Amino acid sequence: MITGKCILVEIMPSIQPWLYPNKHSVDRIAYIPLQSAHILQYQEEFVDAEGNVYWKTTDTTTISGAASVKEFLEQMKDYYETCSCQKSQDYK
Repeated sequence: MITGKCILVEIMPSIQPWLYPNKHSVDRIAYIPLQSAHILQYQEEFVDAEGNVYWKTTDTTTISGAASVKEFLEQMKDYYETCSCQKSQDYK
């Protein structure tokens, strides 16, 4: 007779988000693989009152899961350029 419970724990490797642009910038597009939907997040860098840097999602869009990796990366770039240009217009 078995008494007690068996708990199966699956350890997932650390999933790194895809970021565009690859270089440091004050804004970026982030995609986190393995989410239920293919969501791109436009994020802006902020600094809180204590000097800590954090990223805040200010806009999102969805991408078709049928896109190739090349098409997907091109859509990330296009979305970044659209959001970044709109942000530049807002500050004028």
